[in-house]
Amino acid sequence: MSDIPFYSPVSLNNVIALTDQLLEIAAVADASDLHLEPLSQSMRIRMRVDGLMQLLKSPFDQLPASAADAIVVRIKLLSEMDISESRRPQDGSFQWQLNDKWVDIRCSSLAGHWGEKLVLRLQWQQQNIDICQQGLSPQQLQIVNRQLSKPQGLILVTGPTGSGKTMFLYSCLKKIQAPHINIVSAEDPVEIALLGVHQVAVNNAINLSFSHILRALLRQDPDVIMLGELRDFDSADVALKAAQTGHLLLTSMHTSSISEAMHRCHGLGVDMLALSYCLSLIINQRLVRRLCNECKQPMTELQLAAMGSEEWCDAVATYEFCFGVVNPCLPVGCEACHGGFRGRLGVFDVMVMDQSKRDSVAQRQVQELEYGAGVRRQGLWRVLAGHTSTAEVNRVTW
Repeated sequence: MSDIPFYSPVSLNNVIALTDQLLEIAAVADASDLHLEPLSQSMRIRMRVDGLMQLLKSPFDQLPASAADAIVVRIKLLSEMDISESRRPQDGSFQWQLNDKWVDIRCSSLAGHWGEKLVLRLQWQQQNIDICQQGLSPQQLQIVNRQLSKPQGLILVTGPTGSGKTMFLYSCLKKIQAPHINIVSAEDPVEIALLGVHQVAVNNAINLSFSHILRALLRQDPDVIMLGELRDFDSADVALKAAQTGHLLLTSMHTSSISEAMHRCHGLGVDMLALSYCLSLIINQRLVRRLCNECKQPMTELQLAAMGSEEWCDAVATYEFCFGVVNPCLPVGCEACHGGFRGRLGVFDVMVMDQSKRDSVAQRQVQELEYGAGVRRQGLWRVLAGHTSTAEVNRVTW
């Protein structure tokens, strides 16, 4: 990459080259988001890598106002946004190429005290959405595959924002794709285009909500329906009716636990008795950063001896080598990673509905649905296998 003369008069060629450089830096780092944040006399550039925000290296961490303004215009033009409007929020998108790979970029603008902030979401078209690569244990994978093979029911994936729910739903759709199955989806927005799946995006400008799309999709002779998120009573009500009438429906909800998801459903006004009979599987998940294989170091006996909490001892006692041999490691950091970590993996709590759990849902005794140690225990099993650290598990599960 050639250096850009930041403080020389900003020419069109400079703006194009600098914009490409910023996108390339984010792409090479496997960033999910690129943030362009205006300050009083400059613009700060940050990116989100493996779920954490970090500054770009100098001189790309802050750009002078002249270059920053030009880059904002350049990105808004690429995103087909109105460059004359800087007060109201706008959304747009474009495609960008790095070598032989293409990335879909969604851009969001929002005016603030110092000017417009742009956030770019990078979504690679050639992403691995194999369900076997999501992080499920062999036993959990068997359970999920069994539920996906059923002709009807409701599969609910829960977790906070950024926990990998949408990617997991895509991996489920990819798993059950077949010429004899009609798969449709309602999403906001469509993040990955799946060949063979009819995907419809929410469009509030024309009053096309989740519930409107779902009602239309039910007239499209579907076998499997994916609803991006349960947000309100209308979408939840239509989803329940779809699951009751011979469809397999997959959806997600932004909650931190299985019991909280049931509380949310009750708060939306959902018929809990009907929900109890529709639900076939509930999955709660998180994403933890994976230790870099190039530089991670095994824990010493002294360090292992310090891991003496009751929770850790329980994880050791219940570990059945589902993720490999015991080899706890610590992050170090090298040229190939970000502070000792590179990439992320999922940790899951998978619960199949049986009669006792259905009774708990119907009677709203949802605290009884929390069993074992859920995602934390699986996170500690990953620590035992040397895939992540206890600090990382604590960060995403507490």
